[in-house]
Amino acid sequence: MADPVERYLELALRLGRHHEDLVDSYYGPAELARRVEAEELREPAALAEDAAALAAELDDDPWLAAQVVSLQASARKLAGERLEYAEEGRLVYGIEPRWHDEEPFRRAAAQLDEALPGSGDVRERYARWFEQTAIPAGLVEQAVLDAAAELRRLTREAIGLPDGEQFELELVTGERWLGYAHYLGGLRTHIRVNTDLPLAAADLVLLTSHEIYGGHHTHRVWQEVELVRGQGQLERTVDLLWSPEAVISEGIAMTGPELLTGDGQQLAAEVLGRLGFVYDAEVGSRVVAAREALLPIAANLAMLLNDRGGSPEEAREYAATWSLQPDERVAKQVDSQLRSSSPPYQHTYWQGRELVRAHVAGDPARFRELLTARVLPDDLVA
Repeated sequence: MADPVERYLELALRLGRHHEDLVDSYYGPAELARRVEAEELREPAALAEDAAALAAELDDDPWLAAQVVSLQASARKLAGERLEYAEEGRLVYGIEPRWHDEEPFRRAAAQLDEALPGSGDVRERYARWFEQTAIPAGLVEQAVLDAAAELRRLTREAIGLPDGEQFELELVTGERWLGYAHYLGGLRTHIRVNTDLPLAAADLVLLTSHEIYGGHHTHRVWQEVELVRGQGQLERTVDLLWSPEAVISEGIAMTGPELLTGDGQQLAAEVLGRLGFVYDAEVGSRVVAAREALLPIAANLAMLLNDRGGSPEEAREYAATWSLQPDERVAKQVDSQLRSSSPPYQHTYWQGRELVRAHVAGDPARFRELLTARVLPDDLVA
């Protein structure tokens, strides 16, 4: 019988043939991937049984066992079984999905009201701010590349980067997300930025850092160098989008930017200024502080729609009331939840950030250590 790591990789790739979102990336043994691709498609129910058998053999490796349990739960869903929302959160992500109390959203609304003086109610002023700070479409690609260049320098200084790492950038449309980092192996990542909605200047540095320097790309290149090449951990050559590792990964990507640039607004103003676009970083900082408190709204929407029986109309009303975003952004946010194949994933952002931020405590050395640590969400809670 193949060793547990090889069986794990095979299981992931077999399940990935049933849903394209499950396996985010794979750069492991090519022969193994070719073998799985050439097989007759195995039913998800049979793969769930394979996962259960493998998990039972992994008492000495809690990290790998948790990843296999997540695959088992995904196989059960793909076989047509309905998992309760909280159960999916526990089995797939290793967390208890939590509803976020609205009181911080009230305070954030007051912050926005103060940050954006002028006529009209706060939602109208917020909409105008989005319009005024939208990066012209023709500047977006260069702005991201320029921001990435600055962030690469900051990352080298604060965290370090392996020699030879690189990324490629593509602007896309029609996706449910704003940014996506697909790791290719060989220290390379394919970055996609969705331009369905204008990119707000406030998001330039935060998005670029989340996906590239300080976030996902930085995380994966160090894993390849230290864990795959350095320690032979082939299990790290597959990245499961629906797994406990996603909580750590998104927590890292939410925490890295603040270690490098604080709220990122001054750097955004500098990058955009060189391109001839004027952005008020001081106002941006006050708005971003409020928006940070509003981050958990997306997870609340996922719970409202998938755990509390809310309708799309109720979700749109909730998002408009609490996020205060303009209608087109509310519609995009709700549509993203409606199109999600694993709604509890939304909790990996704010709950992952909560765990990683508390663990790192502002220390770049602790952050760097976490990039290649073999930890589960529960380990950070402890």
